Amino acid sequence: MIYLDNAATSKFKPKCMFDAMFCQLGDSANPGRGGHSDSIDCAIKIEDTRNTLKALAGADQGFDLVFTSGCTEALNLALFGYLGDKDGGNVVATVFEHNSVLRPLEKLKSCGRIDEVRYAAPSDPSMSVSAEDVRKLTDSSTRLIVVNHVSNVNGATADIEAIGKFAKSANIPFLVDGAQSFGHKKIDLKKCNVSMFACAGHKGLHGSQGTGFLIVSKDVKLHPIRFGGTGTYSSDLVQPEDMPEGFESGTINTAGIIGLGAAAKWTFENFEQLSRHCAYLSSQILYGLGRIPGIKIYTKTLSDVIAFNVKDADSSDVADYLNDNDVAVRSGLHCAPLAHAFLGTTNQGAVRVSIDYNNNAYHVSRLLEVLEKYCKLSRP
Repeated sequence: MIYLDNAATSKFKPKCMFDAMFCQLGDSANPGRGGHSDSIDCAIKIEDTRNTLKALAGADQGFDLVFTSGCTEALNLALFGYLGDKDGGNVVATVFEHNSVLRPLEKLKSCGRIDEVRYAAPSDPSMSVSAEDVRKLTDSSTRLIVVNHVSNVNGATADIEAIGKFAKSANIPFLVDGAQSFGHKKIDLKKCNVSMFACAGHKGLHGSQGTGFLIVSKDVKLHPIRFGGTGTYSSDLVQPEDMPEGFESGTINTAGIIGLGAAAKWTFENFEQLSRHCAYLSSQILYGLGRIPGIKIYTKTLSDVIAFNVKDADSSDVADYLNDNDVAVRSGLHCAPLAHAFLGTTNQGAVRVSIDYNNNAYHVSRLLEVLEKYCKLSRP
C-alpha cells in the first residue's frame, strides 16, 4: 500500500523514537509521583523533552509547556482553559479551523462564555489568511484570535508572524493550531508573538499517537479542565493551577512523550533534507495533477497537504478507487466544514494527498497513473 495520508498520522517513525519508547516501557515509572530513583529519573526525562520541544519552537523561559493526549486536547485546554471563566465578547478565528476549534467555540457560545465567533476568510489567491483578513474582524470586544497555521484540508498557510504582530499591537491573545505545521515548518513562537501554541506529536514531529502539547505564554492565565492527582498539594481538595503540574492530572503518557522528544530532535536534525524531499514530491504532484483533464486543484502553493477533486465524482468514490489500487488517501470533509464551505466542496468533499519522508517518486507516479485511469473510466 502506498501511504499518502501523513496529515492524519505520519507513517514514518525514526528508530530513535522506538528505542526511547521501548526503553521506558521496559523500565516504567511515574514521573513526579514518588521520591525513588526510578521516578526521579523518569521525571528528568520528561523535563528534558519539555525543554527540547520549547527550544525547537522558539519558546524561551517566558513560556510553559503542558503535555496532552494530542492536539485536540491541547486546543480544548487553550479554549476552555482561557475562555471558560469569561462572559461575552467575541473570538476571531478562520474558515480553515478544524472541529477541534470550531466545536469548543460553539460550546462556549452556547454557554454564554462568548457572544460571537467571527471567521476570517483569505482574500489572497494563495488562500493565505493575512493580518488584514483578521484585523478587519476584530474590535474592542475581541477576547482571542485563533488561527490554523496550515490547513489540514488544502495546506493553505496563514501568515502567523504578521497576525501575531497585529495581535500584540491590539493586546489580544493569539492561539495557533500547529497540528499540520510543526515539523514541516520552523516556528519561532516568541518572534511571532504567539500566546498559545497547540500541536500533535504524531504528525510532522514523527512521534507516536497519543502525544501532544500546548505551549503557553506566562502572560496567559489558564484554568485546568482536567482534575485529579498532580503529585503536588495532595492534601488540598481544590485543583492546583501551577504550571505544568496542575494541568497534567493523572498518569501521563510517559513512554510516548519520551519517544516524542527523540523523534522531534531527529526531525529537526534532518529538517533541511526532509523539506527538500517533500518540496520536490509536492511540486511533482501539483504539476502532474494539473496535466490531467477533469481534475480541480484546491491547493494554490507548494505544500505537503494537497487537495483536489476529479470532475463531479464524490471524493469518497475516488478514494475508494485509489484504495482498490493500493494508494491510501483521505476523502470527505476532513473535520473542517467551514473550509469546505469556503472552497465550495461541502457536497463533494475533497481528496487529500499528504506526503512525508516515507514517500518517493514512484508513489507520485503511481498516484497520477491511477488518477488518469479513473478519469478515463469516469463519465464526463
